[in-house]
Amino acid sequence: MYESSRRPSSHRPSGRYPRMRLALAAVVVAGFSAGALGSIGVAQADEGASGSAAPSSSQQTDKSQQTDKPDTGSNPASNPSGSPVAAASPGDDEPPASEPPASEPPASKPEKSDPTPTVDVEPPAPEAATATAVPHESNKRAQQPNTPEVSRPEVSRPEPTRSAPVLRSVPAPASSTPKTPPAAPVATAPVAAANPPPTITPRLDLQLAGLAVDVATVSVSVVHTAATIVAHAFGPSSFLGVPYMLAMSVANAAAAVGRTLVGAPLSPPGGRFTVNYGLLDGLAFFTPTRPPAGANDPSIETTPEHPLPVILLNGTTGTQGVNWSVGAPVLANAGYKVFTFNYGNTTAEPNFPIQAMGDIRQSGLELAAEVDRVLAVTGAPKVILIGHSQGGGILPVYYVNELGGADKVSQLIGIAPSNHGTDFNHLTGFQSIPILGPLLIGIADAIAPALFQQGVGSAFQHEVYGDGDTRCGVLYTTISSVNDEVVTPYTQQALTGPNVTNVVLQDRYPGLVIGHANIFTSPQAMAAVLDALAGNPAANPLPRPAAVAA
Repeated sequence: MYESSRRPSSHRPSGRYPRMRLALAAVVVAGFSAGALGSIGVAQADEGASGSAAPSSSQQTDKSQQTDKPDTGSNPASNPSGSPVAAASPGDDEPPASEPPASEPPASKPEKSDPTPTVDVEPPAPEAATATAVPHESNKRAQQPNTPEVSRPEVSRPEPTRSAPVLRSVPAPASSTPKTPPAAPVATAPVAAANPPPTITPRLDLQLAGLAVDVATVSVSVVHTAATIVAHAFGPSSFLGVPYMLAMSVANAAAAVGRTLVGAPLSPPGGRFTVNYGLLDGLAFFTPTRPPAGANDPSIETTPEHPLPVILLNGTTGTQGVNWSVGAPVLANAGYKVFTFNYGNTTAEPNFPIQAMGDIRQSGLELAAEVDRVLAVTGAPKVILIGHSQGGGILPVYYVNELGGADKVSQLIGIAPSNHGTDFNHLTGFQSIPILGPLLIGIADAIAPALFQQGVGSAFQHEVYGDGDTRCGVLYTTISSVNDEVVTPYTQQALTGPNVTNVVLQDRYPGLVIGHANIFTSPQAMAAVLDALAGNPAANPLPRPAAVAA
């Protein structure tokens, strides 16, 4: 019963059923046709009345597809708040163009432009840009100024924004700070190092070595002096000349040792006056008023080659004959007019063997009188001062700085000068000893005031160098030894200022050992003196003859 009801009936349907189906189909077709015509008419009527305000469904579909794509060319700085831009039509119910649909993944945020203002440069040749479709009219304000448009031929000008300016059509640089080309170096005139820093550090062992060679020089000088006295006492005819020959052999041996100590040649140099390098004239110790050979010689006059006279100033405790038994003949043989004199005698005896101990202020007056005398004798416009220790340092500087000597001095050359004082190898500390210190200072000031006037930090030091070391119009040269054991440290001897040359002998002669008491007997110091004189145009006005090749 059930199976027969599910099987299709083999009997044909009656004729009334087909006719009913055809009539029902005709009614349905007529209804669809009428609905279609009615919708078209209504659409045309609405389009005529509203000016086609609503876009067609195909256009809406196209716009929705374009809206789904993020605007890669938009400038995020133009809408910093990130709020959606309002649509052009108030009745438009489309979703805002700045909000992509949820189905689409969010577009990557563009890098923020550098807020630092950059230079607006011309872009290079543009490469092929990727075409980006413009969403719709409401999104024009969010558009980058130079974003290329493909889908619309019409481009609207962007309104000015408050964001920082960026490079036009140029990729942002890697660094946020704009790269500026380095400034061209400014050419400056080279400055001559008139006062180069010392290259050798003062050391106690070097000073002790200087003390040793000083003692050796004094010792061989004493031997040479004694042997010379004995030889002259006996003479070459007494006792068949044997004592004379023995004494002269000892004197010659002492002289050879003395020359070896200062690095001089074994044979003395030639010239009108004999030069005994490395020896002190012991006989001059007993005759301090007698000038050394080559000095105060009336047969020698100034010449056009060397028109300026030279005045030699001895050091503390010394005299003209002891201090300049080498320097005076060297300069005289070189053609200079040389003068020497004694100063600073604290006694009334002119032949007192220890001088240059008095108040330096009084010695400065004595120097001023000697300069005036020499200028009057020679008729020269200026003089050249060359001195050792006090005579090359604080005394002539006091004369130049405080007594108006700058107008009368062309050049000052100091050998181991006591310019900025000495600490006597830290022995000045005894001044702080209660009772004993002030007592010793009082005795020294009464007997030899020049000693503590040359101490580091003395009131007289500030008086002389307080307004600067040098004065205009004067050439200065200092000649020092790292082995100096008296004016310590040796760096105190250098001067600071224009027209200054500070010479350290060990820079020129490495390994040379020269102390304070024999530096003025060394050929190295005398060579530095002659070099300094040669560099003074006033002392050597004539051009030197050119050397002729053999």
